[in-house]
Formats: sequence, C-alpha cells, structure tokens
Amino acid sequence: MIEINNEKCIGCGQCVRDCFPVDIDLIDGKAVPRNEKCFDCGHCMAVCPTDAVTLLNYDSAEVLDLKQIHTAIDPETYLNHLKARRSIRRFTDQPVTKEQVEQILEAGRFSPTGGNRQRMAYTVIQDSIPEMRGLLIDQLGRKGEEMLAAGHRASFYTDLWLDMHKDYHSSGKDRIFFGAGTVIVISSDDTLDAGIAAAHMETMIYSMGLGMLYSGFSRFAIESSEELRARLKIREKYHVEAVLVIGYPAVHYQRTVPRKPADVVWE
Repeated sequence: MIEINNEKCIGCGQCVRDCFPVDIDLIDGKAVPRNEKCFDCGHCMAVCPTDAVTLLNYDSAEVLDLKQIHTAIDPETYLNHLKARRSIRRFTDQPVTKEQVEQILEAGRFSPTGGNRQRMAYTVIQDSIPEMRGLLIDQLGRKGEEMLAAGHRASFYTDLWLDMHKDYHSSGKDRIFFGAGTVIVISSDDTLDAGIAAAHMETMIYSMGLGMLYSGFSRFAIESSEELRARLKIREKYHVEAVLVIGYPAVHYQRTVPRKPADVVWE
C-alpha cells in the first residue's frame, strides 16, 4: 500500500500512468491512491518527481536518489563479463566475509519477482560446512545405492555419486563443495523467481573477485531428504531451487570458450 503527500504532489500524473494495476486516480489535480489492487511494486514512488509517495511497511531509508548515483553499465563490458564467467571447482582457503555474503544477498533481495511477491528464503552455510559436506555426500551415496538396487542408473550420475562417496570416506576428497567455505541455499515456491535471484547473485559474486558453482548435486541431495530440509530450515511449501558454492578461485582461466549458436525464431 502507498501513501501520497498531498502537499508535495503536483498532479503530474506520472504515477497514474505508471501504475500497472490502475490503482491511482488523479482527482482535482492530485494523485489519490485507491489501495485496492496495489502489490507494492513501488513504481509510483520511483517515478514521482517530487518524492511525494511513500511505500508503507517498507524502510524508506534504503531508497536511493538515482540522480546522485551511477547506474549505467557498458554493454560490451557486461557481455565480456558473462563470456569470461566459468564455474569454479577449485577454491582457496581464503574465507568469504560476512559483509561480502550480505552484499550477495542484497543482489538476491533486489531481484524482480512475479507479482512482486518477494517469496525467497536463503540459508547461508559457513560454520557448518564440514558437517553439511558429509551429510550431502552421504545422501548422494544412499541415493546412488537405491538407484542401483532398483535397476535405475541415472546416466553417469549414479556412478559419480558412489565415487564421490567412496573418495570422501577413503581420502577426505571434497567433490561437493570443492574446498569452498561458503554455500548459499536459495529456496522458494517459484522456480523462475529463484532462478532470477540466483543469476543476479552470481553476477555480484564475480564482480567481487569471487567465483562460484551452481551445485545441482547439493540441490538434489537436500530435496531428496526430509532430514536435510529440516536441518537447513527449508520452509514447508518451499523447494530448494539453487545452491551456490562460493569462494576465492584457485584457478585463473586465460580465455573464453565457444557456445552453440542461439536457437532463435524471429517473427
């Protein structure tokens, strides 16, 4: 819901024109909110030239004046950034700080969501990395054994999970977190919203000189275990949509790699 300061409002109609649910009227030269269909998108607040709009139940202290900050991103630089990005599976032992994690989470928090629902939850794993590493690898080992016993070999994954389990217990080899000291689990009731948040967090991670891996194996292990879901405090109706394994890269790549052509239909 919004509130509009009648003294500040100059009746320009910008908020009325930008309101997607058509929930603001222009009456006698002043913008008047109905607050019947408002879903707190904040477009009216962002577009108002006189700062007359307040988004209720939100912290106005974090609002930035766009005239005072630089927001432009050079397109070629950004595209090169994406091309240079590699999944990291070799990390140093340099820790990721709490301040860095909080900045990564901010990138997720400000990612767009359908209908501005903002239904995302994050579980940050740092202190419990050793415990979670063992729990996840053991779960993958169990699922691998179950699939073999049932005659369902999941491509090469089944054998890989069993190899990961064997290597971990025989030599301590970490093929789930690869030595990284920070993991962020993203859960939601909307796969697309979570994916968008994960992508924005990824961009932030690489901008900070860090690297990451989307751990599909970790996601599978957690989702296939009620015990692990409970251990990580995943909400009842939420699903783990992405697991970000984060740290300082112990490898430096020298060039980009090619991709298949985009499958595009023009109409």
